Amino acid sequence: MSSDSLKDRLVQSLRAARDKEAALLALDDDSPPSHAGQWTAKDNIAHLNTWRDHGVRALEAARRGTAFEGPANDADLNARNAEIYDAHRGDTAAAVRAAASETYAALIEAVNACTEADLLRERPDNGGPVWRVVPGNGHGHVAQHLSYWAVEHGDPAGAEEAAKWGYALDSELFPENQPVADYNFACFYARNGRAEEALHLLGAALRSRPDLRAIALEDADLEPIRDDPRVESLLGA
Repeated sequence: MSSDSLKDRLVQSLRAARDKEAALLALDDDSPPSHAGQWTAKDNIAHLNTWRDHGVRALEAARRGTAFEGPANDADLNARNAEIYDAHRGDTAAAVRAAASETYAALIEAVNACTEADLLRERPDNGGPVWRVVPGNGHGHVAQHLSYWAVEHGDPAGAEEAAKWGYALDSELFPENQPVADYNFACFYARNGRAEEALHLLGAALRSRPDLRAIALEDADLEPIRDDPRVESLLGA
């Protein structure tokens, strides 16, 4: 576990995310998707860029003590992500790569501009302290999309490696947020129908954070294992 300040740990996580995302940037070009509805590397990076900008604006609002302009929570997330896709699918690969560099720099700058007190300020949507938008829109999001990409391209081992990377970074840098890390890692295994691995992590998350049960009851990631009697018992469904 790192003994660095919260601010330093957040910056470390963003630098690690930037390095990890380089694998996706290397695939970024202007080729169309192989079939309708499939996201290209460019689409994934544009999506990550937009949510990093969301993190920047959330931190700036906390620092200034102003209302956050933009989606404050994850309500209707699918609709929001569809809007992002439509807004950026015409962007060039070069523009998306440039934006990736800019959004990482902007998010690191926003973290550094905050005091520890700013980072610990509660979000207006009862989403916990504002600092959590950084891993959520930083390395956690990168791990998620690298995992999606690997699955879509027939690389289950690569998908698990990306998920494990994100989980290990969470555990090392943000032990105070371990239940959320456990929950997110459980969701990876659940999405891939691996109930045994998911159950241990999901149980640990819910024991530490019972409030996560409300999210789990509606979470589409858990659908592949939701009918497992052990999951039903765990969720009280």
